[in-house]
Amino acid sequence: MSLIKTNGLTTFLVFVSIIFIFTLTLIFSFFENIAGFSNQEKIEYINQALITVAIIIGGLALIINAYYTSRLSFNDNQSVLNKFLSGTLAWENNIVTDIKNTQETLEEIVPERFSKAIEQLGNEKIETRFAAIYALERIARDSHKDHWTIMEILAAFIRENAPVNQKYEDSHHSSKLPTDIQTALTVIGRRDSHKDPVNQKLDLRNTDLSNADLTEANLSRAILAGANLQWVNFTRANLSEADLSITYLCGSIFYEANLQKAMLPEANLQGVILRKANLSKATLYDANLEGAILCDAKLEGAILCGANLEGAILCDANLEGVNLEDSNLQDANLIGSNLQNAKLAGANLEAVLLSTANLQDANFQEANLSRANLSGCENLKLQQIEQALGDRTTMLPENLKIPKHWK
Repeated sequence: MSLIKTNGLTTFLVFVSIIFIFTLTLIFSFFENIAGFSNQEKIEYINQALITVAIIIGGLALIINAYYTSRLSFNDNQSVLNKFLSGTLAWENNIVTDIKNTQETLEEIVPERFSKAIEQLGNEKIETRFAAIYALERIARDSHKDHWTIMEILAAFIRENAPVNQKYEDSHHSSKLPTDIQTALTVIGRRDSHKDPVNQKLDLRNTDLSNADLTEANLSRAILAGANLQWVNFTRANLSEADLSITYLCGSIFYEANLQKAMLPEANLQGVILRKANLSKATLYDANLEGAILCDAKLEGAILCGANLEGAILCDANLEGVNLEDSNLQDANLIGSNLQNAKLAGANLEAVLLSTANLQDANFQEANLSRANLSGCENLKLQQIEQALGDRTTMLPENLKIPKHWK
């Protein structure tokens, strides 16, 4: 009878061992095939999973040990259980040792891969440079300490191989960005920004990136001053707090882009599409936005003093608290826009369309409203109109009369 029970115990332990091995196989297969994690992260997760499984199996073994100790011969069953527990602990120790060895191997391999990729980055063949850029991206994912160094290397590669041409204003929409430059930009744009060091910024100043595809790229806080960015696709890109001073952005698309607190003084934004873009608290003084499309854009608290917005389309835009002092809004379309608390002192609003706009507490002091259409404007008061300059061509709401001092 004791032998039968002992054999039953042995069978059960074998069964538990099979389950343990099967579980380990599933864990390795799962983390091997899952995407989005670096090799180092996979190793760490596998290590944690294996230790958890080992603890569970070890606990189960201890329970079995206590149970059979009370029913079987202590010496016989203790020997069986001790062997099982020893085997389990040995398995766990081997796994931990293998993981440590793998980590040490990675630390030895990464520098070699890094040096080889840097060497290939200067190769004359574009396909070799193309492969080197992706190799550097893989290293940046696997090695946290090399992440920012690689981003700086790629930025330097772009600056060196795509310097701005002083005659870039004559460049055409049809010109194509070199494949290696586009690839480097793509890698930078999709990097894991959480690994970026504090107070460090990507330096892409004075580069020619015309016709680049930067859709959903993360260029937050990047330095792009003096760059040629015409015909670039910035759809849903993150350019918050980026420095775009004196950049050339004609024809670019910023649909739903994040330009919050971005610096764009003296930038050329003629004809750009900024529909649904977030420009809140952005700095755009003396910028050229002639013919730009800013429908449904967010411009709360933005600084646009001295900017040229002639013919720009800002219908339904949020311009609450915006500074448009001394700006040129001639022939602009601001139908349905929110200009509450906006500063429009000295602005040129000749022939501007402001019907149905919210002008509550807007400052029109010395603003030119000749031929402007303000019919249907909300919260517009006579006092605001009297501070402005206009004539009998100005269309006012029915409840307001033309001030006597207007010619």
